[in-house]
Amino acid sequence: EQLRECTESLDKVQKRLEDYLETKRATFPRFYFLSNDELLSILSDVRNPTAVQPHLQKCFDNIKELEFKDDIIITAMKSTEGEVVPFSENIKAIGNVESWLNDIERMMRKTLYDATKRTVEAYPTSVRNSWYFDFPAQCVSVSYTHLRAHETPEHLVCRLLLEKK
Repeated sequence: EQLRECTESLDKVQKRLEDYLETKRATFPRFYFLSNDELLSILSDVRNPTAVQPHLQKCFDNIKELEFKDDIIITAMKSTEGEVVPFSENIKAIGNVESWLNDIERMMRKTLYDATKRTVEAYPTSVRNSWYFDFPAQCVSVSYTHLRAHETPEHLVCRLLLEKK
């Protein structure tokens, strides 16, 4: 009888824990990539923002770690290849983990947007060899593809005009 009551209590606790974790996942959907144990590990160490580091690769593709200043200010993201991309603005890791992780996700987008804009603007005046390495690799790849796609029709028209002569 006592064993049955303990099992029922354990089932209730398990259900409440899963409901709690579901609310956290609803707030930051990338938590769905983590197991319950991994998510609990992050949530249980809420006063230590660097505790998310071991789980970042499961939440964000090719983000190995975040760079922290004074264990609370997040200044950059670092890829598995070692490329460091400084954020356009620093983020404070204060409050609920899911809140500042959402801030990081927004800042990643803003940072890559800003860097891509600078990459496109620098293309016409930069030496290619240095241009490739002056900006984040993802921004160079996107910009180069975009710029080449816009140049291709011009080259084709010129070629057609030359062939007609």
